[in-house]
Amino acid sequence: MAQQYTRSDLREELRRAPAEPLLPIEKKLVAWSLTIGLVLLVGLAVLNHFIPATF
Repeated sequence: MAQQYTRSDLREELRRAPAEPLLPIEKKLVAWSLTIGLVLLVGLAVLNHFIPATF
């Protein structure tokens, strides 16, 4: 029979769990993702400035 946890049990278990720092590769992936997102956002803003999207 499967053991069932209530919400309070789950919250308590998460509260007791030790904090796990990000690995160096995870930090690099986050940085790359944010950088790519910002570059694409700026690129779209510049493109929209020169070629406005009108419908």
